[in-house]
Amino acid sequence: MQSLYLATIFAAAIACLLTSLLIFARRKSGERSRVILGWIVLFSVANYITRFYILCNGKEPSQVISVPMLLLALFMVISYIMYPIEVISPHYLNFRRILKLYSPLILLTGIYIMLLKIGMTFPPYHSLLYMLPDITQFHVWFRLILSMLIFTPVFFIFIIPYTRRYNNTDKTWILKYTLCFAVNTLAYMIVLMSDLLVIKTLYYYVSAGCSIYIAYMELFERLIKPRSALINKTQDTNTEKPSYNETFTTKQNPLCEKIIVYMNQSHDYRDPDISLNKLAGSLCTNRTTLSNALHKLGYSNFSTYINTLRIEYFIRRIRTKESANYQDAFYDAGFRSRATAFRNFKQYTGKTPSEYFQQQIIN
Repeated sequence: MQSLYLATIFAAAIACLLTSLLIFARRKSGERSRVILGWIVLFSVANYITRFYILCNGKEPSQVISVPMLLLALFMVISYIMYPIEVISPHYLNFRRILKLYSPLILLTGIYIMLLKIGMTFPPYHSLLYMLPDITQFHVWFRLILSMLIFTPVFFIFIIPYTRRYNNTDKTWILKYTLCFAVNTLAYMIVLMSDLLVIKTLYYYVSAGCSIYIAYMELFERLIKPRSALINKTQDTNTEKPSYNETFTTKQNPLCEKIIVYMNQSHDYRDPDISLNKLAGSLCTNRTTLSNALHKLGYSNFSTYINTLRIEYFIRRIRTKESANYQDAFYDAGFRSRATAFRNFKQYTGKTPSEYFQQQIIN
C-alpha cells in the first residue's frame, strides 16, 4: 500500500505539472484568470513533490493535523478563490484586495507564531479523532477553528459580485466550479479525520482530478469572447481611428497606453460605480497621476473620459442592433438614468439619438 501511495503522489504531481504548463501555454487565448489558475495548480505540484521527496527519504511528513499543514491548506483554498473572482469580475483583484483576501491567514499565522514564542506547545496528532480526548485544550480548539475555516471559502464564491457585462461565464459554470471545489475541500476534511493510508491515497486522486477538471472547464468549456469583439463587429462603421496626437501621446506616456489597453479589455466604463479612485487602484497608480494622463489623452476630466467611452459603446450597440432600444443600450453602457445619458449624448454628438441615427441612415 505504501508503494501505491508513493506512486499516486508522483502521478498527481506529474499530472498537475502538465496541466499547469498547458494553462500557461494557452494563457494568451484567455484572460488573466488563466495565469492565476496556472500558478495555483503549480502550488499543488510543489506540495506533492515535497511530500513525495520526504517519503522517499524514509521520513514521515508533517502530521496532517499540525498547525503548519492546516495553515498551508487554508492558503491553498484562499488561492483557489482568487481564480473564480477573476473569472466573474475581471481585473477586480489588485494588490490591496489580494492582501485583504489573505488577511485572515496572515492574522492566524501571526497568532500561531506568538503562541510559540510564549512557550505554548502543539502536540502532533494524526487525525481529528485523536484530538477528541484533549478537546478542552486550547491548542486543540485552535486547530479545530483552522479546520473549519478551510471549508468556509467555498461559500465565498456565492457572494462574488456577478455581472453579465463581461460575457465570459454563466451561473452554470459557477455552480460546476463550486461543486468541484467543494468536493476537493470535503475530501481533505475526510483526510483530517482519518489516518488510514487508503484514504490518503484516494485523496490525491480526488485532488488531482479536481484540478485537472477545473483546468478543462477553463480551456474547453468556458467560452471567452475577445474584448475586441465589439470593435471587430463595427469595422465597417464610421468609427474614427486614433489621431496622430493621441498615438504620439501614448508612446510618450506608458500610462496613457495602459489606460487605453485596460479599458478596451475590461470595459470598466460600463460599471455605474466606476470612479477615479477605483480606476487608479486597478492601474496601480494614484488619482493625480491618472488625471494628468487623461489630460494628455485630451480629456478635461475623468467624467468626460468615461462618458465618452460610454457614448461610443452605445453607438456601437445600436449600429450592430445588439440592444432592442436606446434605453437598454444606455443602461448597458453604464449610465444610471435616461436623462443623464441623453444629455451626455447630445454634448458628444450635438444631436439627440434619434436625430443622430436618422442622419446616419440618410448618409
